[in-house]
Amino acid sequence: MSPTNYLITGASSGIGLELVRQLASIPGNAVYATVRKRGSSATGVDGISNISTTAEGSTITILEGIDVAEDDVGDLLVPQLNGLVIGVVVHNAGSLNGTRDVDSSNLMSEQKLSHITMDRMRSAFEVNTLGPLRVQKALLDSKLMRTTSDSSSGAAPVGKVAIISTGLGSIADNTSGGNYAYRASKAAVNMITKSLSCDLKDKGVSVRAIAPGFVATEFGPGKEKMAGWGGMPVETSCRGIISLLDSMTMENTGEFHCVQKDGPAKAMPW
Repeated sequence: MSPTNYLITGASSGIGLELVRQLASIPGNAVYATVRKRGSSATGVDGISNISTTAEGSTITILEGIDVAEDDVGDLLVPQLNGLVIGVVVHNAGSLNGTRDVDSSNLMSEQKLSHITMDRMRSAFEVNTLGPLRVQKALLDSKLMRTTSDSSSGAAPVGKVAIISTGLGSIADNTSGGNYAYRASKAAVNMITKSLSCDLKDKGVSVRAIAPGFVATEFGPGKEKMAGWGGMPVETSCRGIISLLDSMTMENTGEFHCVQKDGPAKAMPW
C-alpha cells in the first residue's frame, strides 16, 4: 500500500488500535487516530500512547475527545485535523450495545426479542449507524476528504472510505435472529455504505463495507471469551482489513467483504 494519510476512528483498543499499529509500520504513512480518551473503554488501559513508529517517515497523531455518537463530532474533529486532507478513512468506532453500562454476562441476552428496549436500539444506532455518517459528512463538508471531479470507472481511486461492519449485519445471512440492536444498526450502516459508494463515485472515492470476522478483542463479552469461542487474533483480522483497503478500486466500490481466519476474504451478501 502506498504511503498516505489515514483516519481511524475508535482507535483506543481492539481492531482500531491494531490498525494504527500496522499502518504506522509502513514507511511514510501518517495515521490519525481518534479516541474519546486514550484509555480503552473496556479496560481503561492506554495502549495507543505506547505505539512506536519505527518505519521511516511514518507518524501517529492521536485526536482526543472524538465521540462519533455526538452530533458535534465534526466541530471537534475538523479543527484537530488543521486542514489536513485524508486519503483513507476507516470508520471503525462501534459498539455491541451502544454503551458500556451493560454487564458483560448480559450483553447478548438483553438483545433478545423478549428483552430488547427502544433505548437500546437508539443507543446502538447512534454509534454504529449515525457515527460513520456524522464523521464522513464532516470531512466532506470541510473538504478534508481527498476527492476529484473527473474520475472514470475502473480508475484508481483518489480516496477510500471503509466502514467496519459485521456478518451479523447481513440480512440475507441472518438465520438465527436475536441481537436486534446490533444487527439492525449494522444493516443500516451497510445501506449508508452503499449510498456513499453511489454518491462519491464521480468524486473518485471508493467505498467498501468490511466485516472483520470473528475477532478476539475486548469488544462485547471480552477477549478471553471471544478467543475461547474461536475468535481469530486481532493481528490476523487487521492484516485482512488492510489487504481489503489495498484492493479497493472504483470498479469494486460498493462491495461488502468479510475477513477470514484462514484464507482470503469472501464477498458477503447484503
